[in-house]
Amino acid sequence: MADVNWAQRGRPTAPPVPCAQCHCAVDPIRAPRVGIYNDGYHYFCSPECQRAFNDIPSEPTQHATPTQHKGPELPVTAPVIIERSNQHALRKALYDVAEEPNIDQLVTIEQPAISGRLIESSASSLTSAIPLQTLNSDVDVGTLLLTLSIVGSLVSLALTLAGDSGVALIARLVVVGVASVALVFELTLAPRNALSLPTVLQSLPSVAAVLVAATACLVGSKEASALTNAASLIVAVTASNVVLILKCRNEVDVQRAHLKLALEPVAHRFHDDSITLVSPQDLRPGEEIVVGPGETVAADGTVLAGQALIVPWHQSSEQVTVTEGASVVAGARVVEGRLRLIVSWSGYDRAWLRLTVDPRRRADLHGAWAKTGRLVALRLAPIVAGLTALTVYAAGQTLLEILGVAVASYCAFCSAGLAELPALHVARGVFAALRRGIAFRSSDAIDRAGRVSTATFCARGTLLLGEPEVTSIDPFGVATTERVLELAAGAQGGSQDPTATAILRAARSRTVRADAVRSPTYYPGLGVTAIASDGQRLIVGSRGLMLKEYVSVALAETKIADLEAMGRSVLLVALGARIIGAIGLQDGMRPGARAAVQHLLDVNIEPVLLSGDSRETCAALGQALDIDHVRPEVLPSDRGDEIRRLADGGAVVAVIGKSPVDDNALSAADLAVALTCAGGNSTDWHVQLASDDVRDAACALRIGHRVRKELWLSLLFCVGTAAAGAAVVAFSLLPIGAAPVFSLLGIGASVYRWHTVTD
Repeated sequence: MADVNWAQRGRPTAPPVPCAQCHCAVDPIRAPRVGIYNDGYHYFCSPECQRAFNDIPSEPTQHATPTQHKGPELPVTAPVIIERSNQHALRKALYDVAEEPNIDQLVTIEQPAISGRLIESSASSLTSAIPLQTLNSDVDVGTLLLTLSIVGSLVSLALTLAGDSGVALIARLVVVGVASVALVFELTLAPRNALSLPTVLQSLPSVAAVLVAATACLVGSKEASALTNAASLIVAVTASNVVLILKCRNEVDVQRAHLKLALEPVAHRFHDDSITLVSPQDLRPGEEIVVGPGETVAADGTVLAGQALIVPWHQSSEQVTVTEGASVVAGARVVEGRLRLIVSWSGYDRAWLRLTVDPRRRADLHGAWAKTGRLVALRLAPIVAGLTALTVYAAGQTLLEILGVAVASYCAFCSAGLAELPALHVARGVFAALRRGIAFRSSDAIDRAGRVSTATFCARGTLLLGEPEVTSIDPFGVATTERVLELAAGAQGGSQDPTATAILRAARSRTVRADAVRSPTYYPGLGVTAIASDGQRLIVGSRGLMLKEYVSVALAETKIADLEAMGRSVLLVALGARIIGAIGLQDGMRPGARAAVQHLLDVNIEPVLLSGDSRETCAALGQALDIDHVRPEVLPSDRGDEIRRLADGGAVVAVIGKSPVDDNALSAADLAVALTCAGGNSTDWHVQLASDDVRDAACALRIGHRVRKELWLSLLFCVGTAAAGAAVVAFSLLPIGAAPVFSLLGIGASVYRWHTVTD
């Protein structure tokens, strides 16, 4: 392709810079290759120069040309413009996560580059394995320091076998002092983690224990040996706590790193009939982006034009087809077709980053449950230390023993495991939900999901397909089947609900022409009244509408009972105040409906069926799904009040439905779970799903309950054992060092459960 004179077309120009390899002049704006080394840009005149600079084997060169998007629905055949404002975003993402220490897993990343006039970069194409330790040289040093702390403490304990002579005691103090210094250095120099306790508080027990033991040795106290042993145990337990919690934290950190990288693809922004390649951070709500085959959606948005087969979210194992009006989340990948979307949410507001990466909203930092362990460690530790000190003082112990018991009790409660494990359980639950296409709106939504006791299904569209089919047409009197169907089709011709669609579809399949009715009046959830072509009053709807219009249904009672016993809905047709026919409709059960109910039963959540159908129809459906609690004949406009009545009974009510059809019920729920709305403009619902699978909705509640259960179990293990250790030490039942050892046992049990209980 011939070069374009960009300067003559008003494109930006810049003074030439030397090639980083051969030093020839290169236009920095249109350099064939750009590399980022030590956070600085290096420009190359050719791909060969960049490979020579990197000293890597030769690879086939791919020549990129300006992208032209074809298709009548997407008029975007336009020149491609480069915007380099955030080319290092992917590299920075890895550094941001690497600030949290000891991430010993492998994370892969592809170095962004520019070929011709296109940025060839994709966070989802992870090709070169780079250990995160290479980005943080402190990780290896930290491991060494922690090892030194543990080994030094154990050596100090082993030297007890040498006796209680002055030399042996001094040697033990020196060894444990070195171990304490190593631990303090590790806690001080390690990169700060937002979940960790303040360094001073983590270091305080070890330093104080060594100082108390040294003081006892200097004054020749008889408790010097016991206090030295206690100091050794405190240092060893503190270091072991850090090691154990790092193994749990690594799992969450690696998932966060992968997610952040996967959601940083280059975006094709469509503006003024041209496409600009930008970083996702440069996108703003209301802008338009174009996504082609093999590309990843950079922001949450709504499809404006096009049709495509996509992988609907990051790590999804299924593929769906989306068309105009569908909501798409960032991280979705286009397999076939092309889409043009309007951005709904960008940056940290994207559904998949809101609770995982955004420091202002991270669920493991700001959730009420997540902060429980940290608050217990910060506030309960000094209270317990004071109480144990008072208990020992009342028993008439010496000042050094009082100080030793207080420090040991403080160490038992002010531990990394107690402070961080609850938060890590919350983070783990969020990532488990995202893998199922479930996005919690806030950390409070996770807390609510764990407290739900009753889950209400808005039947149509969740447990049922919402696509009923006409199964039978029964005329009464002199009416014929065709006459009943043509009157029903005429009355339902202007309605958009699923029942009307089924009637019109049945009329077309039977080549029945709809009656030319006049003056239709629609009653949501009930039916429609109108004037038939012969001038008689026409009523098409449920038994409730017939009773409202003073039409007797005695003639059809037997047929209605038979149809409802089979779980079918009944649509009655009355002409001139007399029933002339009954139409039976069967709505298919949604795949996974029974599994969704079982998910709820497994965590002791009561399922409730909410429907506008008759009691007999709802009972038959409930029996098929193992739902005992049904709420039949509830109109859409009355469902909010029905949900409030459930909540008035003391239940924490979740509603599973679709927006906007079920908005009335969703808005009245303690927890609103909306299908197929993740990535859209709405922020009203607590849980937003990227799919329409009702099993995922039930899994959202199950995940909330599991997070709550695991969180309280970890608190029970950690606090219970720490309290037991403090008690036995306070009443002199065991040596002072028993308190931190008891605490370590509880944290070890919690960590073991962390690794054995799967998502």
